[in-house]
Amino acid sequence: MLTKLLDQRLSIRQITYLAIAFGIPYFIIGGFWLSLHHDHLRDRQGLDKAFSAVGQVIAWPPLVISDIDLR
Repeated sequence: MLTKLLDQRLSIRQITYLAIAFGIPYFIIGGFWLSLHHDHLRDRQGLDKAFSAVGQVIAWPPLVISDIDLR
């Protein structure tokens, strides 16, 4: 059954739809996580602040699991 599933061909359009379908909720949850855990951004400035915020939005799953405080 798994082999049959993996043998399916996907078009670029289908891959794009999958990326959108999984990406939008992923980044919404990441933005929600950032809105709740933004205290460490207060001390940062410029690109350091931007990269820290983007990194926290992207890395929200391990942060949720371990509840790491990035200070």
